Amino acid sequence: MTDEQDDDERLLRDLNSSPINALPGMVWLLVLMIAGVELLLSAAGYGLIGGASGVGWRLEAIQRFAYSSAVQSWMLETWRFPPMHLLRYLSFPFIHAGPMHAVFAIVLIAALGKMVGERFGAAGFLALAVLVPILSAVLFGLVMGEDQLGWLFGAMPTVFALVGAFTWLKFRDAQGDRAKQTRAFGMIAVLLGARLAFGLIAETGPGWIAEVAAFAFGFGLSALVLGPGSWQRLRARIRG
Repeated sequence: MTDEQDDDERLLRDLNSSPINALPGMVWLLVLMIAGVELLLSAAGYGLIGGASGVGWRLEAIQRFAYSSAVQSWMLETWRFPPMHLLRYLSFPFIHAGPMHAVFAIVLIAALGKMVGERFGAAGFLALAVLVPILSAVLFGLVMGEDQLGWLFGAMPTVFALVGAFTWLKFRDAQGDRAKQTRAFGMIAVLLGARLAFGLIAETGPGWIAEVAAFAFGFGLSALVLGPGSWQRLRARIRG
């Protein structure tokens, strides 16, 4: 069995395994934060907490903590960057449209995060999970401008960042084999198809722009500095 087949089988096992899995600590932290926010908003939506006003908590959370391209355009035009708006770049992955949206992201983060976290280490995984969604949101905002559809929320950019890192791992492990390097990009094709199907059910809008950008940033940063040995190779080239 090849290393590539072994990676694919491990990923499938992780996707189908129990939610209580031996995940790296940073992956657990991210999953629990997403799940905690969703449990809170779902409980409020069902009237279990928050009283009559709890039903509107999700919409209020989106308005206050989701990313808005119009807000970014305003900040760039006025050159003012209030902390309450800068927080949106960090908080938007934790706000979802509903339970299905959150569970879809959690399952993928757990499966991909296990493989990427074990190979990249805690610092590399944290950089992917935090920095790449921010970069993808900035690019999304530049594309969307003041468009009223320029809202971004949910952890799918984080998922696509991990797919980019996972693709780079398979690409690197192919060691120049063109066929294997081409197959390394199969995961992004499958996930884009699943994302399209899921979007028809639960999520619409131009969020795919940020997700594709997150894949590209995840792959590029993994190749340059975040992946195992990448920083050492880049430093060696600079010195050379």
